[in-house]
Amino acid sequence: MDWAPNPGEEDKVLYLFDGGRLTTDECRRIGLQANELRGYAYHDVGELPELTILRLVRRITAGIEARANGVTAYLEHGTAPETAA
Repeated sequence: MDWAPNPGEEDKVLYLFDGGRLTTDECRRIGLQANELRGYAYHDVGELPELTILRLVRRITAGIEARANGVTAYLEHGTAPETAA
């Protein structure tokens, strides 16, 4: 979950969901709406900086780490907030 306040657009709460892994057969059955999508691809996490903006790189990377640790991540602008001592 990522809280992204923006004075021009109001506050947003953005979610990144882990849909699991697709089988080869499930990948073959993916249908795209031509008026919305040209295609899809799978990429290594190391390629993210070349594919999207920094804020999304942080959000996706945090999601991958949260999945690996079995937790839900809370972010503010794509970054974990400082914890109070």
